[in-house]
Amino acid sequence: MKSLSLTFKNMIHRSSPFHFNMNHFINSVHTLLPIILFIILLPHLITISPIISLYITAILIWFTLHTLGIIPLPGRLIRFFLVFIALAILVINYGFLFSQKASLSLLAIMVCLKLLEIHNELDRRNIFLVLFLGYFILITHFLRSQDVILSLFTFLNCIILTLMLSTFNRKPQNALPFTDNIRLVAHLFVKALPIAIILFLFFPRIPGPLWSLPDDGHSSTTGLSDKMYPGSVSELVDSDDIAFRIDFKNLIPAADKLYWRGPVLSETDGFLWTHKKQKPLKKSFSQVIRNNKNPISYTITLEPHQQKWLFALEMPQEIQGDTIKGFYLNTDLQLLNKNNIHQLTQYHVTSMTQFYLDQVTKNELKSALKFPPSSNPKTHKLGKQWQTALSDPKQIVLAGLNYFKDQPFYYTTKPDVMIDNPSDQFLFDKQRGFCEHYASSFVLLMRAAGVPARVVTGYQGIEKNDVGNYYIVRQSNAHAWAEVWLEGNGWLRVDPTAMIPADRIEADIFQTNLERLSFSSLNLPDLPNLTAQQKTAVYNFYKQLKQSIDHIKHSWNNWILGYDKTKQGLLLKLMGLTANWQTLIFLLVAGMISLVIIFQLIQFYPHYKNTDKVYRHYLKFINKLNNAGMSLQISEGPEAIKLQAIKKFPEKASIIQSIINDYIQIRYGSQNNKQLIEQFLKTIQHYKA
Repeated sequence: MKSLSLTFKNMIHRSSPFHFNMNHFINSVHTLLPIILFIILLPHLITISPIISLYITAILIWFTLHTLGIIPLPGRLIRFFLVFIALAILVINYGFLFSQKASLSLLAIMVCLKLLEIHNELDRRNIFLVLFLGYFILITHFLRSQDVILSLFTFLNCIILTLMLSTFNRKPQNALPFTDNIRLVAHLFVKALPIAIILFLFFPRIPGPLWSLPDDGHSSTTGLSDKMYPGSVSELVDSDDIAFRIDFKNLIPAADKLYWRGPVLSETDGFLWTHKKQKPLKKSFSQVIRNNKNPISYTITLEPHQQKWLFALEMPQEIQGDTIKGFYLNTDLQLLNKNNIHQLTQYHVTSMTQFYLDQVTKNELKSALKFPPSSNPKTHKLGKQWQTALSDPKQIVLAGLNYFKDQPFYYTTKPDVMIDNPSDQFLFDKQRGFCEHYASSFVLLMRAAGVPARVVTGYQGIEKNDVGNYYIVRQSNAHAWAEVWLEGNGWLRVDPTAMIPADRIEADIFQTNLERLSFSSLNLPDLPNLTAQQKTAVYNFYKQLKQSIDHIKHSWNNWILGYDKTKQGLLLKLMGLTANWQTLIFLLVAGMISLVIIFQLIQFYPHYKNTDKVYRHYLKFINKLNNAGMSLQISEGPEAIKLQAIKKFPEKASIIQSIINDYIQIRYGSQNNKQLIEQFLKTIQHYKA
């Protein structure tokens, strides 16, 4: 049995040259290539199609097993078949659409397939090609996001790639020790840092990206939609994702003024509410808003949501921003951008929280009175009763609000499902709903009673970050309210949820909002073994930590991503310069030339410091020889001077030869020996011609 076991082990060991070798795994940098490539591709792998991610992972595993000596590389025919499969997967997932995800998926697949052409770690051409493509992949991550975490991830991977490049560049010779390699890469990055700073500060800021890929037709949206149905807004209530951050310049509005206007919905079939496509408003912002008082100025940093709308406090009077182009108010008084918001966007707004809107057209009033036929008959009947009994539209609006106040309505984030005639079910049967139930039902009641009305969606409220003294609006702040048109008053905001007494607001509303305001949406697990005081201390600690992390992100957004043309102009103004292209080009050229000079001086200084005394003493030695009757020129080489001096003073040949040889060794040798330098200086000091 023992003999059979030994024979079996020998067969495994000798059956193939690709047997597993752990020492090879530990000592070969070649094996790290697929691992590093997987890490670099990770942000893409979690966003592209799962099938493509599995395919890429399988290719990386194949190459890893090859580097471990377990399996061979595929032949040319198999590689051709793998390329065919990859193209088929791409077409199945993305069709022939040239989009970001399709392009990035193709790039990732091609780089991984290139690994299968690397036969060993001496195949420098293919290895270098993969490494250089790795740098390009790191850049493509910024197409999706430029936040501080991804930037740090990219920077660390850039260091790793540079280490790999330095290592493979010395194959097949012995590579540098790891510490020396780190020192070399650090030296390169230290030199690159001031160049990057100069380019960042003085490169002309061009609105929008320098280049981009077409949008994905199926790219997912974040947050609010241009459609609303019962339960659609309450789906966002558990989301802690940040919609935007706000820096107020002076006053902070009261809580009842914190309505961030978004999509306006006026079309409905009784269940689904949609927006009606509106034209840009021909009037200016200031012409629309009347009786404006107490302007509020602030800066919004908007997270990408793949839609055109911008958010602002009702109502915006002025907006500025270098990163947004073609912004406008439409006839629904919604603030829109010309293009979808695909990247972090910062803009400055001045809003009037006390205003009067007189902007309306006949078509808008007609649209705001449409009640869907054969839908919600009970709601329609109640509205008609109010229209008959009350002649004043203001009284009708008040009757609608009092109906929610007097009837046993409850405000909850977890209402029952309402599909058939949802307004009738909510108003007369369930009487438990979230903001979209109240807003849509109130608007239908007003329309049935002859009062023009529409639904407005957006966000309500703010959350303060105490560390950075700015404010956050999360997806959980999503809200829906109503607008009614009253002759002589214009469009007025009406929020039916404000009429619900506190004793009829269910606990889940408080847990969603109040705890989020207190603990900054930490989502911490229950801590049963701690006292109430200890729990409070833990929550406060994590709240501080969470807010500190978000403050770092917000600072990055403001000073790095938000460094736009305006901030660049302010910097130049502080320097006493004019913000124009000529000034920027001059600063770029002057900065680069200055860096080259500084780098050369830094590189020359150690050599100058070590050789300055040596050179001065060498000149002193030449002068002693000339004083003794020779006519030597410093332009003559040391060897020529040595031969002439020995010929002139043969009795001092040994000391002359020693001085000249030491000088040659010190001045032109690869290493400076301090002991040799000291000996050289003393010898010349005591030399007498």
